Amino acid sequence: MGLIDDLIQGVNREITKVQTRGQEMMQTYQLNSQIRHLEGKKTATLIEIGRMIYEKYQRSADVSEEQIVGKTKEIVDYEHEITSLQAELEQVKAQFDPNRTASQRAEAKAGYTPTPGFTCPHCQAPAASDKQFCPACGGSLRGENGGKPSGDGGEA
Repeated sequence: MGLIDDLIQGVNREITKVQTRGQEMMQTYQLNSQIRHLEGKKTATLIEIGRMIYEKYQRSADVSEEQIVGKTKEIVDYEHEITSLQAELEQVKAQFDPNRTASQRAEAKAGYTPTPGFTCPHCQAPAASDKQFCPACGGSLRGENGGKPSGDGGEA
């Protein structure tokens, strides 16, 4: 019976691997779909801003600065959502990446997500603004030498 038990255990392990891979693929697909949808909305809003500016300057239409500013704020909101979804996508990939260390996969499974635009002052790795220590180098993210927004205009 030992051979049959070993065979059953081996089949169960392979089934678990297939199920895990299927979950990863489904999560990745859903996140990519959400990102593409938001990018489409962002593009449509950019086109709308272009039309508003064209109408204002070429056809003397009554387009206020507040309308244009409102549309730019929409774009910023889309960009923040896209960045968050991309970070979530990277987290999903990290959970299942066999080339990552066990601690990196554990961080991803635990829900560790870097704050967009926030980096470690010691190693410049992406870090979470609500954590005390950098997951990459272990340096402090608090105090005088604490983490800082990266140069791309992100917020801490």
